Amino acid sequence: MEATQKLEKKTLALMGDDEIVRRIDGLQPDDAARLMRKLPPRRRGLINATIAGDRRTEIARLADYSEDIAGGLMNSRYADLDAATRCGDAVRQLVAEDTAETIYVAYIVDALRLLHGSVGLRELLRASKDARVADVMSRQVDAVLVDLPAEEAARQVARSGQSALPVVDGQNCLVGIISHDDAFTRLEAEASEDMQRFSAVTGETDQDYLDVPILRDFGRRAPWILGLAFAGLLAGYVVHIYEIALDVLVILALYMPMVADTGGNVGTQTSGLLIRSIATGHITTGSGMRILWRELRVAVMLAAMLFAFAWIKVLFISNSADVPQDLTLHTIAFAIGVAIAVQVIVSAVIGALLPLAAMSVRLDPAAMAGPARTTIVDTTGLLMYFMITTAILGL
Repeated sequence: MEATQKLEKKTLALMGDDEIVRRIDGLQPDDAARLMRKLPPRRRGLINATIAGDRRTEIARLADYSEDIAGGLMNSRYADLDAATRCGDAVRQLVAEDTAETIYVAYIVDALRLLHGSVGLRELLRASKDARVADVMSRQVDAVLVDLPAEEAARQVARSGQSALPVVDGQNCLVGIISHDDAFTRLEAEASEDMQRFSAVTGETDQDYLDVPILRDFGRRAPWILGLAFAGLLAGYVVHIYEIALDVLVILALYMPMVADTGGNVGTQTSGLLIRSIATGHITTGSGMRILWRELRVAVMLAAMLFAFAWIKVLFISNSADVPQDLTLHTIAFAIGVAIAVQVIVSAVIGALLPLAAMSVRLDPAAMAGPARTTIVDTTGLLMYFMITTAILGL
């Protein structure tokens, strides 16, 4: 979101005040407030002064909320009813409503704007015209706190399955609603940024891939790629250290790609599953130990499977003529199998720890689950592979 916001600010800086005012006139108050937040304070004041009184107050109130909290997502135009209103009158009131974002659900408030419940248009139509709204309304309302983080609020709306959720302040006063469409837009933007971080892409970007200039595209990819290339030299240094072992037993080199690929695949699986669960709100920082214990058990089972696979592969596919006289294929198969099994377990732990660590320090978990994680897993995997095999085989 931050990169897109910066780019939009640059675009707005090139527009004249009259053009911005015309754009604001065609927007809903919540969308107009989002645009106003991107303007410098002085220019925002000048443009705000040209907007009609009631609409100016409405937009300014919404613009005061940060875009990082639920208040920055909400729309102040909603349908509300009094609990004492007759259902027939309530239906006519909703039908005549021409400014609310939705009339299919109305919120029951009192004179102090305290939220007491909600009622759907369908329930009002089914009820007797003389019945009171209080008789058919639902008193259990899933409301969003105005200062809740925006992404968490968007997930709450998405999980609710409702067209909108009310937003309340600390006193339970209704201050706005967040529609399903606005929540989905926010989650889609967050997912787009997560994918770019997962792919090790930094810097500003347009939403449309084809609109990004080539030089800017290069500039946002190059820092990560160059940094990871330097980190990748560590893997080459590990191979250099164990060059003598490779000269003595060439068969070890044949299984290096398998070690790197297996560790990378396990780490990618683990990180991918955790990032998805973090994004959907099913995992919090307090779940760390449970997650590690679960991943460790799964990793042990995967390690046992791959140990058997490596053992069989070495015994039945490798050429015994390449084995020194003081070693056997069974010993080599055992050493390689153990090394791969340990790599699987360590890769799973790394794949789980990196997103959890990022989340605990309020960083985006996706930023730690792409090429950065791959480089770490590859380097540690080769180091453990050679340390374990040379120790078991006495090289």
